[in-house]
Amino acid sequence: MSWFAVIIGLLLLILVHELGHFSVARLVGAKATRFLIGFPPVAVSFRRGETEYGLGVIPLGGYVRIVGMNRPLPEDVIVCQDAIEEIELRRPDGQRDLLGPATANLKSAIAAEASPAECQTAADRARLALDADQHLLHPKTYTETRKNLERLHDDLDRRAYWRLPVWKRIAIILAGPGANVIAALVILTIFFWSGVPLQKPSTDVATVSGTPAMTAGLKPGDTITAVNGKPVAGDWEQVGEQVQASNGAPVTLTVARDGTTQTLKAVRPENVDGRWLIGFSFQQVPDGVRRESLPGAAAESARWSWFVTKESLTGLARIVTTSEGHKQVSSIVGITATSEESVKSGSFLWMMGVISLALAIFNLLPFLPLDGGHIMVALAEKLRRGKPLSRVLIERISIVGIALVLVLFVIGLNNDISRFTGP
Repeated sequence: MSWFAVIIGLLLLILVHELGHFSVARLVGAKATRFLIGFPPVAVSFRRGETEYGLGVIPLGGYVRIVGMNRPLPEDVIVCQDAIEEIELRRPDGQRDLLGPATANLKSAIAAEASPAECQTAADRARLALDADQHLLHPKTYTETRKNLERLHDDLDRRAYWRLPVWKRIAIILAGPGANVIAALVILTIFFWSGVPLQKPSTDVATVSGTPAMTAGLKPGDTITAVNGKPVAGDWEQVGEQVQASNGAPVTLTVARDGTTQTLKAVRPENVDGRWLIGFSFQQVPDGVRRESLPGAAAESARWSWFVTKESLTGLARIVTTSEGHKQVSSIVGITATSEESVKSGSFLWMMGVISLALAIFNLLPFLPLDGGHIMVALAEKLRRGKPLSRVLIERISIVGIALVLVLFVIGLNNDISRFTGP
């Protein structure tokens, strides 16, 4: 049940992000023809007006189609080339060529930067010519060519994204991360208002990571009952005090394991930043709930959101500047597993709020195909006094961006596998 809650939570955060893009696009007059939760192909959908709403088969993201994200170019008309060649091969003697001239007219209209109405009329004529020669085409060629012409027709619309003023384009793109920030503030406010589950360490061992602990034979699930023969009476602080009091001398742990009491091999603690450590962590146990008033919860939400944002940006910087920074990266696998644990501990709302902030921050990274990359492209056009970047340059920037995203994913997945399988 906890995994189900995590998946639903993540999908809702994606819904919020895409709904932000979609709502502002409609508000500023852009044409949005598809709104999906998940990635295509489409599993189920319905249409309202000019927009198709549905669920994608791949539940790892979301998708809003705002027409005309890239300015159509004359060479885009090449989408008809396969159909033209098939028609030429199969056209009866004496029959007029319809699609070729219609496609040439469409290409000329785009090259001349004709009005939206003139360009779309040329696209409509190309579709009519294609329909007239449908009997000469393989069904797959006809279907793909018609779909491409319809997409090109949409991208030439007067409400296409590329025709909008720069401020409207930036507003549409910022709306996605902005919606996630608002969602995070609301979720964290509810979390602090409904009650923060408090926890305290026990004397039960949660993880074993250090060499001394492993050498001693300490295992997760052990309960430490004495240090150097002195009982700790279930007080985790006494365990730490006894280890520090050793000042580096050998320490002997006594543990309860499987209903028996065992004295482990004596080991010397390691000095880490001035503290003597054996290398294990304690399990946390519930210790009540702390509730805030609604204004206090809102203030805590804002304070922690700012803290998480700063730490996230610092962490991103450490990926580049330090050799150990990449170890903090996590993939969707690790995020889901951590969220699943948060359901059990009662801090699920906290985790969802943090993930919502992380989605906003990640999407604002300044490279395509992320939102931050689209903002940078729009600003570059503004600085160039309305002159758009070349399609080739945008595609090259996108390739670099996709490569960086894939690298981050691979690093995160590798980290998650290491965490789950242990050292």
